[in-house]
Amino acid sequence: MSSSLSVPIEPLVGLDLGEGWTIEEALPRPIGATGGNFSLGYLAKNTDGRKGFVKVINYEGIFRSPDPTRFMQEITEAYNFERELVQKCTSRRLSRVVAAYHHNSLPAPPTHSFPVSFIIFERADGDIRGLLDDVGDLELAVRLRMVHNAANGIAQLHSIQVAHQDIKPSNLLVFNPLPDLGRTAKIGDLGRATDQQRSAIHDGYVIAGDPSYAPPEQCFGEIPTSFEQRRLACDIYQLGSLLTFVLSDVTMNALLHTFLDPTHSPQNWRGSYKDALPYVQAAHATALDALGNDLRYSMKDDMKDELIKLISCLTDPDLEQRGHHASRKANQPYALNRIVSQLDLLAHMAEVRYSGAAAA
Repeated sequence: MSSSLSVPIEPLVGLDLGEGWTIEEALPRPIGATGGNFSLGYLAKNTDGRKGFVKVINYEGIFRSPDPTRFMQEITEAYNFERELVQKCTSRRLSRVVAAYHHNSLPAPPTHSFPVSFIIFERADGDIRGLLDDVGDLELAVRLRMVHNAANGIAQLHSIQVAHQDIKPSNLLVFNPLPDLGRTAKIGDLGRATDQQRSAIHDGYVIAGDPSYAPPEQCFGEIPTSFEQRRLACDIYQLGSLLTFVLSDVTMNALLHTFLDPTHSPQNWRGSYKDALPYVQAAHATALDALGNDLRYSMKDDMKDELIKLISCLTDPDLEQRGHHASRKANQPYALNRIVSQLDLLAHMAEVRYSGAAAA
């Protein structure tokens, strides 16, 4: 967020949001689906003991922007879309997607110059990046279970015709920080999601979410025509990239950038993605080899081989080859059921091995 859009956000601390919710604390950095420019983050508490994260529209930031009228329309549409989408997800009780507790728009309080439009989400204990710093001997078991949780959340979204499109480490939120294997994770931030049943302003973007995590076809400007290839295949790639990061602390996009010749990069390529694809596939193969060599020292070969195969099919640069091989054979290339099951099995294997080692 640029300094020109920074505003003091402490005046909302103590504000009664209704239904038992009160703002407790302003977060030091704005957080939001728009990249943080036009939303502010707070922590809130309910009288029943629940804790929440509050996303508030930053109206002052909008009016101080170069084009306030345009941004007001875009941010309002994005807020309304996310509000309706999280209501839909919450009503379906998607257990691996962050739920919303309450939303409203309040008149400007005495300490503030603008109305307060907000959504209150269940509060996580952090995202996957913080967890990975201190998992210790539980490293592989915890990492794989968290990605299994993420796959479950994405599958739940797909079951209601919603694609997330912005799956990245900061959006895999960790709950219940219990010792050992008790932690769980949920997919958060639906600000750039696409709902097949309603339109959103970002639906027209080539890259709806964070460009740093976009699949290669989007980075090269390719716009598939079907919902499945444009939206669901994006989520599958980002899930594979998340798995890559959780195992190696490096995303698949970063690996591709390392091994792709600069003349074939999205920034420099002037041809079609079809023509660039062989070069991207070669970089992808080299990235998988490097990842396999890196994992060789941290797990047994059978686990490593299965994980590399899974990452390979999830992050395949070719949309015609992406997805679980068994699902492709069943003519359901972007189905997630087999991916969820395989991640569950791999996480269980790691948990059993950890438990056995701990008991020895």
